[in-house]
Amino acid sequence: MKEPVVVLRNVWKTYREGGRTVIILKNVSTTIYRKEIVGVHGPSGAGKTTLLKLIAGLERPDRGEVIVDGYNLNMLDDLGLAMIRNTVVAYIPQDYGLITDFTVWENVELPLLIAGVDKGEREKKIYEALEYMGLLDKAHVTPRKLSGGERQRVAIARALVTTPSVLLADEPTANLDWENAVKVADLLHQVSSDFDTTVIIVTHDPRLLEYVDRSMNLIDGVLKDKEGVTYEGLKR
Repeated sequence: MKEPVVVLRNVWKTYREGGRTVIILKNVSTTIYRKEIVGVHGPSGAGKTTLLKLIAGLERPDRGEVIVDGYNLNMLDDLGLAMIRNTVVAYIPQDYGLITDFTVWENVELPLLIAGVDKGEREKKIYEALEYMGLLDKAHVTPRKLSGGERQRVAIARALVTTPSVLLADEPTANLDWENAVKVADLLHQVSSDFDTTVIIVTHDPRLLEYVDRSMNLIDGVLKDKEGVTYEGLKR
């Protein structure tokens, strides 16, 4: 039986813009399962990044519920949401979110420092993450000296170092040529298989949807599957 990991129930999100209310997400409901790789596709401004930020606990819905690995994010305070982001969910922004003055090792170490992991355990986890990504030879290099594909691998290594249940990737191939984009897609498949991780990819490139288990379209704030059938998610 498939295990639900991300559940959205009747989620609405709006913003104030120029004195008017703009609806970003409209009554979004869906269920995403353990080890599933899901691609979310849609035009710019459709709400794709907002959707990821709600799952990551970086933003809160106006209405509806967001449940991640059994945690109802609506019920958590800011400290609880920070705990979720450091142990349950890893979010990779489009610009990778790396600190350019830190080395690769220091970038990967950061979430472990925040979590209070002791030095010996940190070093073990960082070594394993960099070895898995094939980045040990880049450990003491800063991101500005890396290629786009290498930066993306560093971002994935940093995400994996806390062994999250859910990995969120916002346009992970946007800054890459197609050959490197395919390498990243293959890598995310490997991560899902090796770590039992659920992967949610936001992309504007429809070609990337060939590399996911299930795809959804987000259009005018409404989440639909590839064939245009709205996902209902779990019933109350």
